[in-house]
Amino acid sequence: MVPAKTQCPDGWIKEYCGYLASDASLADRARSSYVCWDRAPEIAAGGTEEGQAVVYPVEVICGTLPCSTFISNRELTCVVCSK
Repeated sequence: MVPAKTQCPDGWIKEYCGYLASDASLADRARSSYVCWDRAPEIAAGGTEEGQAVVYPVEVICGTLPCSTFISNRELTCVVCSK
């Protein structure tokens, strides 16, 4: 997974691209890990609220990342590549 990109490096195959996201537990809202979430995710029916997490897009904050490259308050892209 390559954050902040939409194309793979030379010699790699693009599997999909999307947006960088992180989940948070409904109980404590603690962030756990980052994933590249497909731009067109499939939805699975069913499940219960117990133990579920909410997925949030990662937004850019200019200053934390270079302002000349990234626009504040925009979602950060990502691409998943394979060899």
